[in-house]
Amino acid sequence: MSNQQPSQLISLQQDGLYLLDFNKTTSLKLNLPFTLPPPTEPVCILHCRGIMCLTLEGHNDLAIWNPSSKEFKRIMMFNSRQTTNPLGFGYDRFSDDYKIVTIIDRKTFIYTFKEKSWRESVTRDTSLDCKFKNRTGTVEDHCMYWIADRSYIKNPCKENTILCFDFVNEEYKELNLPITCKQKFSSWLGVLRGELYIIEHYPCINNDICVWRQKSSDKKIKKWQSEPWINMTKHLKEFKNFEVVFACIARNDDVFIVVKDTRNGDGKVMVYNKAREKFIEVPFGSSLKGFRCMSDYICQSGTSQT
Repeated sequence: MSNQQPSQLISLQQDGLYLLDFNKTTSLKLNLPFTLPPPTEPVCILHCRGIMCLTLEGHNDLAIWNPSSKEFKRIMMFNSRQTTNPLGFGYDRFSDDYKIVTIIDRKTFIYTFKEKSWRESVTRDTSLDCKFKNRTGTVEDHCMYWIADRSYIKNPCKENTILCFDFVNEEYKELNLPITCKQKFSSWLGVLRGELYIIEHYPCINNDICVWRQKSSDKKIKKWQSEPWINMTKHLKEFKNFEVVFACIARNDDVFIVVKDTRNGDGKVMVYNKAREKFIEVPFGSSLKGFRCMSDYICQSGTSQT
């Protein structure tokens, strides 16, 4: 299990893919061995042990790329042009194999690097009757996590939940969300020192932002604790024309958010100073012009097993 904190962001912008370094506050445009989808197409970016997995133009195939070793290969999608189905990318340490998982029409399909082919999972799970707020989710150890929504189902047992896929035994389980809210809000899953966390932005509660952390004594994540709860009413003037499009924790438990100007589409990264209760802009040396999506990224040694 990784105990590292993310020190970089993967930033997809209009002109390419960047790595933003938290510690050095620098940005590096990556020289890609493939072509990214046009701005009109959604892009899914996953990563595991330093290896990136990205959807390509038309969503007919995936790019598997290790920026450190420069290894690269393409994997044909199980069902082409699927732009909303959830995707997961993780490592099965017991079989020493990387796996990709996708859910289509409540069926699970798995691609293994060793077999180099897709197969349908024999596991049948009624929990897949749901929609997903973010198709990419986040991976920790050998599990993939997505926030699932069942509010559209009549009398569901749980309206919202965290759906977890185990890459080792290829089974699902569910975790409780920290709060139930009928109104729309944004959530971002992440991993801090080997534990799952959620950052939520509540436009219906004074635009507040809250970091929910797993209670250290509760490994099944039945309960969460909020730390910090950021009162955004103090910052409304600063964020008057912006919306929060991404949030994560990095460095010394700092809360980072990416805000996008609703007038011109420009983005910038802000860090929350808990002691001063204030957001400070992080000068990465380049703007986030044409911001499309963002993900945290931990660079580790790994092999794509090509």
